[in-house]
Amino acid sequence: MKGLLTLVWLELYSRRKRIAALLGFGALYLIGALTVRAIGVGDHGQVEPDALYQFGGYPLVSAFLLSGWSIGRYPLIIVLVLVAGLVSNDIHAGYTRIYAATRARLVVLYGFRLALLMLLAFVMSAVLLPVFDFIILGKLSSPQLFVLVSAYILVFGSLTALFSVFTRGDAWWALAVWVAALIWAAMKRGGLLAHSPPGIDPVVTAILPPQAALNTIEDAFGMMQPTPWGAFLYICMYAALILLVAGFALSRREI
Repeated sequence: MKGLLTLVWLELYSRRKRIAALLGFGALYLIGALTVRAIGVGDHGQVEPDALYQFGGYPLVSAFLLSGWSIGRYPLIIVLVLVAGLVSNDIHAGYTRIYAATRARLVVLYGFRLALLMLLAFVMSAVLLPVFDFIILGKLSSPQLFVLVSAYILVFGSLTALFSVFTRGDAWWALAVWVAALIWAAMKRGGLLAHSPPGIDPVVTAILPPQAALNTIEDAFGMMQPTPWGAFLYICMYAALILLVAGFALSRREI
């Protein structure tokens, strides 16, 4: 138990600057939320775009809408920042070779570290997002918010870990495939893939992050509908498959 606690402490200490930066950005979101509430709260106790428009016009309303959109993706940013370099930094510094020489099971070691960082990302998101919503809306968020947070963290935590086995640009690659998934999902919604060659659509959809499932969960949360557990189960299966591939690649990786 002492060795486990030591590992936890070392992991958190090594990422103390990243954690501090993320907390700082989170504080900026909350300060911004308090600011718009002070100047744009309506009769129903929540921030009203019309009130903001009267005070600052379209730029203020646009900034408000952008902050609301981006805070919903903050779990993604948190997990990318925390998990970045999980394996690649150790390989570059030579630590992974030392771990292997001590007969440590690399898959177990990095799996535990990944789980710890994903849990930390969840805790930070689970505190920041409900507080932001409470300031803006004047009421507590639905518990579905935690399902959405978990979905983003599972998908992009596992993807970053997979890319970290191969490259030091792991977080950038994870971000790139997210953008690709956004574009692909938009093309599917717009019917632009209706005449694509047979097999292309399902293959690409299966490889890219499950943005359609993420959108389904997010839409259900926004419209206060029941949680689409089928979409969440698909996300869990996708993350598990990515982690299996990452574990296999790490066990075969030359260090």
